[in-house]
Amino acid sequence: MKKFNIVFLLLICLSFNIFNASPAFAQNVFKEGVYKLSDFNFSKDNIYNIENTSSTGGVFVAIFDENQVVLQTIKLGPKSGKYNLLPLHPTDKIMIIGDGDVFIG
Repeated sequence: MKKFNIVFLLLICLSFNIFNASPAFAQNVFKEGVYKLSDFNFSKDNIYNIENTSSTGGVFVAIFDENQVVLQTIKLGPKSGKYNLLPLHPTDKIMIIGDGDVFIG
């Protein structure tokens, strides 16, 4: 009886971990911070859009090149529309300031 209880509890614990996987779109959602684009799966040939998915907080986004020159700045309000970004390169950095969640895709 003890073996059955242990196996049963183990299966319950494993089943809860299976349903805790993050969705595929959440990999492109960023919070406040500075990010190197080389750490992510951005392709330099694609044109990307940016939007604030948060319903309460606004964000300020700045994109820098490898020489810390500002390439683009965008201020996004809560639940903003999509805005086009300049072509991104792996050496670029993106800085996000604010309480919102930024989706880049």
